[in-house]
Amino acid sequence: MPIINFANPIHVIVALVLVVLCAFIAQQSKKNTIPCVVLLVFLAILVGHTIELSAVSEAVDIRPFAISIAVDEAFIFVSFLFFIWLDRIQIEASKTTKSDKKSNKKNAKEKKEEKVIENDGLDVLWKKV
Repeated sequence: MPIINFANPIHVIVALVLVVLCAFIAQQSKKNTIPCVVLLVFLAILVGHTIELSAVSEAVDIRPFAISIAVDEAFIFVSFLFFIWLDRIQIEASKTTKSDKKSNKKNAKEKKEEKVIENDGLDVLWKKV
């Protein structure tokens, strides 16, 4: 039996509430570090479930492990989407602060920094979405 058993619906509901709460807190603070930590936590849980699955004997039922690993992968996908979404919010928030600075100071160096922010690698993804 896995330590964090996502075959139990209560564990899934608690994890879902925590992920949504972390996304709400990250949205309010406009920082993408919280979903990044959530993503890393679920990756660590996935590695833990994989190690537990490889350590069990043949007589043990592997169904809870398979369910837990599948739920881990779903939460990794959701937390990655939260990370990308909040990264976009963070970029837009930094653009507004840059434009405020730009209105106060007309400097060529600031224009160059503004171009770097506009040409972020995630812009290509968001244009397709």
